[in-house]
Amino acid sequence: MQKKRFYAIMAIYLLGLVVGGLYVGMVAPVRTVIQADFGIGNEMGIWIITIYALFYAAFIPIIAKAADRMGRKPIFLGCMAVFCAGAVVCSLRGSYLVLLLGRVLQAVGACGIIPLANAEIGASAPPEKRGFALGITAAASGLSNVLGAGIGSAIIGAVGQENWPVLFYACLPFGLLAIAAGSFLLPKGAPKQSAGEVDLPGSVTVVVFVFAALLGIQGVYPVPAFVCAGVSLVLFLLFERRAADPVIAPHFLRSRSLLLIFGISLLVGAMINSMALIPEFAEAALGLETGSGGVYMVVIGVFSMFGPPLGGKLIDRFGPKYVLMAGLAVATAGYLILALVAARFPSPAAIIVGLAVMGLGLGFSMGAPVNYMIFENADLAEINSALGAATLVRQLGVSAAPVIYVAFIRTGVGSAGYLPMFLVAAVSSGLAVLLSAGYRSRKEEKG
Repeated sequence: MQKKRFYAIMAIYLLGLVVGGLYVGMVAPVRTVIQADFGIGNEMGIWIITIYALFYAAFIPIIAKAADRMGRKPIFLGCMAVFCAGAVVCSLRGSYLVLLLGRVLQAVGACGIIPLANAEIGASAPPEKRGFALGITAAASGLSNVLGAGIGSAIIGAVGQENWPVLFYACLPFGLLAIAAGSFLLPKGAPKQSAGEVDLPGSVTVVVFVFAALLGIQGVYPVPAFVCAGVSLVLFLLFERRAADPVIAPHFLRSRSLLLIFGISLLVGAMINSMALIPEFAEAALGLETGSGGVYMVVIGVFSMFGPPLGGKLIDRFGPKYVLMAGLAVATAGYLILALVAARFPSPAAIIVGLAVMGLGLGFSMGAPVNYMIFENADLAEINSALGAATLVRQLGVSAAPVIYVAFIRTGVGSAGYLPMFLVAAVSSGLAVLLSAGYRSRKEEKG
């Protein structure tokens, strides 16, 4: 019975992960369609994507902290409800501002799904199968992110561009199913028994810091944005030292192991976002028609989906450190193939081989090992916050990477411009290997 209950819990959270993950990329292929419908240009239209990324990152620590205080079940169900409400608002077709409001609601709902799913599945799984369970979670999240753009294009192709609102309310049956099933089957999770007052000053300043930092990274009024981010970070650190129940516990930043994990998460986030530029690289390298390079993303999707479950089983046997190092080393090799072979001597075969190796390595290193390390170093009462912090840091890497990559791409012409970009990604992966080599769990450090 206990085993059946665990599988039911896992299925509900995985459903939420897939629904939330698909909408990371589903909207991108129809952005221009939506722009045309509202009569706006690219400068305004890009906010369909940007505003989601900003609010998604900014509210991760708040939602994770709320789960520590109230339990995972009510927060997860609430996040799913907010996400579905956002989808309804997006589909109203009232005005562009209404659409952006819907995207904000979707982002706030989605940002609680990934860390809470990892926390519940990791905590509910038998210890000897935790790695495998977290691997399945990583596979579901990663694959839905990769396939989102393709599924979005397929839906619009089936219903017609004029019916783009269908893209948003297509998630409602699945979201409502997750809410209904979760209401009956999910355990509440153990909230903190001695939680102090809500850390409102810390909550506000961390949201302002993340929001301003991401605006600056994306080049939106960079000087005032970074000044605002710096001021709010200082205020946040001051507030957290005095808070009875801080949003991000200060001892997270005093733990050598957790700091290493956060550093690895930042670098892995930067690596993940290199995938967003693969279609453009394929088009530039092979002279393909604009918009057709996305087919090469299938290579990454196919090879990356094997890594998380297999890596999870290896984690259960050998621990997360060496699995993570091996995955990162394979990803490094994939980036080097892309840089030194595919970018210099472009051919479909070279690109496919490089993407296959890179995808396999990322599949092993994207989620399960880092999340397992969090379980090894954080108390269960704070596991939501710890996973939320790692997710936030990874999202910062995801957001910062395109600015760096594009700057390097501009140094060359055609496929040659992507050579330094892939080398930068290889360096990021190599640094993550070095950080992983220095990792020791809390138990090992005390022993």
